Amino acid sequence: MPRAIAFSVVLLILMAAPAAAEDLDHGRQLAERWCAECHAVGAQPTKFRRARPFVAIAAKESLTMDMLTKFLLLPHATMANNPLGPADAADLATYILSLRK
Repeated sequence: MPRAIAFSVVLLILMAAPAAAEDLDHGRQLAERWCAECHAVGAQPTKFRRARPFVAIAAKESLTMDMLTKFLLLPHATMANNPLGPADAADLATYILSLRK
């Protein structure tokens, strides 16, 4: 029985890895679609935008995944009213934090 449990754990880990990559890619797509009008969303911001570049947001050391996800779910007068659900907010936060150096 222990072998079956170990195999199941390894299988679950291997199945979860591609999902994380998909979440990151989905977060990038959301950023490009909904955030790029105001934020520089790539790793190398090249032109002036009205809001802080995502690399500057990601650089804040005290910012956690949970904090950013919750922030993205709150309505903000200066941000567009995009229909972000919890999964989308988590994907977008994952992308933003992936820009941290």
